[in-house]
Amino acid sequence: MKKREKEYVEFRYYEIPQRVPLIALMGERWVTRYGSDPMHFHNYMEIGYCCYGEGVMHLGKEDVRYGEGTVTVIPKNFPHHTTGRDDVFDSWEYLFIDTERFLKNVYADKPVYANTVLERLHSRMFLTSREEAPEIDALVRVILNEMRNKEEFYLESVQGCLLTLLLKIARMNPADSVPEAKVIDDGSLNSILAVLNYIEKHYQEEIKVGQLAQICHMSETHFRRVFTEYMNTSPAEYVNLVRIERACEYLAKSDERLEDIAVKVGFQASATFIRNFKKIVGTAPHQWRSAARGKEDNPSNYNVSVLKGW
Repeated sequence: MKKREKEYVEFRYYEIPQRVPLIALMGERWVTRYGSDPMHFHNYMEIGYCCYGEGVMHLGKEDVRYGEGTVTVIPKNFPHHTTGRDDVFDSWEYLFIDTERFLKNVYADKPVYANTVLERLHSRMFLTSREEAPEIDALVRVILNEMRNKEEFYLESVQGCLLTLLLKIARMNPADSVPEAKVIDDGSLNSILAVLNYIEKHYQEEIKVGQLAQICHMSETHFRRVFTEYMNTSPAEYVNLVRIERACEYLAKSDERLEDIAVKVGFQASATFIRNFKKIVGTAPHQWRSAARGKEDNPSNYNVSVLKGW
């Protein structure tokens, strides 16, 4: 049987407590006045919609102000983070889109065309608004409403709107954009991105800070300082964040013992796993698993569809 379109797009919504690591927010509604999230990137395109609030979005080295009605377009693997105003609440909704699989499915008989659109889509990250791009604003809100309400034929509606949205985003990017150049022109930031990719592939193994420093061709001391500057967290804390994120997937979707999950995600001792889980998520693993499975129509407790975007 052909897999349905649900696999291509994921919807998340939360009111962001910006100082709390992302993994602690997934599947919950939060609100805060303070802080900022750490520099991070995703493995799918992220389209964000600011329902209300204001602050600054840090796109690599570029800082851009956002406010109510702002739409953010962040291609995969682009480092970014937000800083909200101290006296203002923020509320965001997000779409995480597997653009490659979606477009190559839609244009199965036109692979060159699909690749051209993908290059344009992932050539840069930017912010826009309902005043600057009313059609993009409208399409994003339609998709968010469809994913939230899940009425009859919502998947088919999402697929049609999503294709139109992606083509309009690609149209906004210059045809001569060079995806490899992106907006990252800082050598240190490129090095940090290489480290993030390494952690994503090797989080199950023992990872020492010295290994990560070697990837960047830096001394360990210099690497710690640069990493913390860009990511707002230490290398060791980021490794644990990735491990706990993966642990949440296992907890929500399997009946494996905590001890086995701990080893699978790179913790050699259950006590270390539980301590870090409580620190990052705010609750014990078994409590999180129970809460995750108690959410009707939301079995993993942090997404609405089946994608595993982060």
